[in-house]
Amino acid sequence: MSRSVIVQRSDGFTLLEVLIAIVITALIGLGSWQLLNSAIRTNEQTQARLDELKQLQRALFFIARDLQQVAPRGIRDEYGDLAPALTTKNEFYALEFTRAGWRNPLGDIRSELQRVAYELDQEGWLVRHYWSVLDRAQDTSPRSRKLLEGAEVFTVAFLTDSAAWVDEWPPESESEQNDPYKVYNTLPVAIRVELEHPRFGKITRLFELPHYMEHGDIASSGSGEGDGQGGDGSDNGSNNGSGIPTVGGESAEEQR
Repeated sequence: MSRSVIVQRSDGFTLLEVLIAIVITALIGLGSWQLLNSAIRTNEQTQARLDELKQLQRALFFIARDLQQVAPRGIRDEYGDLAPALTTKNEFYALEFTRAGWRNPLGDIRSELQRVAYELDQEGWLVRHYWSVLDRAQDTSPRSRKLLEGAEVFTVAFLTDSAAWVDEWPPESESEQNDPYKVYNTLPVAIRVELEHPRFGKITRLFELPHYMEHGDIASSGSGEGDGQGGDGSDNGSNNGSGIPTVGGESAEEQR
């Protein structure tokens, strides 16, 4: 009696099918990784651009706030020499001036006028300096804040009473006058600031200067001596105590 042998075939995948499945899975994973990597890189680049834009906006905010409150008050520098209320002839700074509206929330015994300077350093940073006093001593040092990285050009031009633009202040014609106090407290009609950045190109801002007080009144205001506490200046939207109205707005130091 012959016995029939029945061979049963087990269900499963062949080696070729397994290899095809592995290749398909690898392609899907590679595509997903490329998509995720592209999204991460795009987010990083966007964040970097936003940081640069934030720096630019902060720098323009400080410049506008300071120049909108320029005050005709000359000072004494570290060597006891007279320095104009606004000048570009300081070898260390591109622009130096006196501004109003320095907040004094702690009620310190000091002037509410503040001496400010802007500098474009060798590393490409636009730096803002300010002093805690107006008439400085030899050991008086400024406090500095870096505003904008990568700035290539920072230039300033001034509109005179004769409707002419000049690159330096005080102009030579003004310095030849007989009244030195009038020279050192004279302000231009307007200031034009030009800033060049590799990302944002050339940016121009024009500021018309407010002449709040007569030169003599400003010159006889507070000497600026004191401990300088109370932080950097900001605008409180009211008179600053010396008769000079200020431009309203929250302090950039508080916003930081």
